[in-house]
Amino acid sequence: RSSLKSTRRNTSKWSFPSISKTSTMKFNSAAAILAVGSLANTYGFTPSSSVSSFTSHRQSLARPSARLPTHIQHTSRSATTLSMSTFKVGIVGATGAVGKEIVGCLEKRDFPVDSLRIFGSERSAGKEVDTKFGKVKVELFSEDAARECDVVFLAVDGDFSLAHAENICAGDDGAVVIDNSSAFRYKEGIPLVVPEINAEATKGKKLIANPNCTTAIGLMAVWPLHKLFGLSKMIMSTYQAASGAGQPGMDELKEGTRAVLSGERDVAENKIFAHPLPFNVIPHIDKFMENGYTKEEMKVTW
Repeated sequence: RSSLKSTRRNTSKWSFPSISKTSTMKFNSAAAILAVGSLANTYGFTPSSSVSSFTSHRQSLARPSARLPTHIQHTSRSATTLSMSTFKVGIVGATGAVGKEIVGCLEKRDFPVDSLRIFGSERSAGKEVDTKFGKVKVELFSEDAARECDVVFLAVDGDFSLAHAENICAGDDGAVVIDNSSAFRYKEGIPLVVPEINAEATKGKKLIANPNCTTAIGLMAVWPLHKLFGLSKMIMSTYQAASGAGQPGMDELKEGTRAVLSGERDVAENKIFAHPLPFNVIPHIDKFMENGYTKEEMKVTW
């Protein structure tokens, strides 16, 4: 805690918070898709050229264990799902910001999609989404429909994931689920995966959690150093976007900035954040835990 506090004292009061979180969303979305590549290798999938192109850049330190012989015939869907040449992909929440990035990553990486299904709420059901894989009509989400997919990406909040993820992947005929929320990041038995670092953790697992953006980006930088020299301690300072608090957080930053710059107010009002955010940096992200750390800090140390 003392090292953390000393870091905070050096924080500039006049740093500008960012409204956009696009770069971190792209990183997490790409990581989720790389996890599918790792799963495919782990389960014995012999990649097509398109899969090779998106997995070949992974560092050798993250290579998964040896593939199973391709002639082995598996008897359950849990083993055969990821030994296909193409995937039936489902995305829950694809009309949101994170979901759109997942679709974009699938397109840019020429992911071998056999069929793409997009699931949403009653509000978005029936809408059409233009993708590289054709126009896709948004379906009303149901667990049964999601289970028909080989791989399902969850780009939804933690409560939704807690309610549905384990049901979607349950049994031999369930889908592999990759969850982008915080719902399963602390749950024993569910791997928290950065594919370039611990791809082997996906072996035999059908529910995979994504770490938050801060953790993933930070570890990508320090992992090679840890492999070479071993790290005993790390002090990490992060500066995160107002968009981490969702649309209400972005609106409060935007409106507060406008009010101050126009001379309407000397100090912006705050409801979402503990202190006014425009032209300020506050050492508080998410809620405080019993140990005195914020939940965001614990996400990094987990």
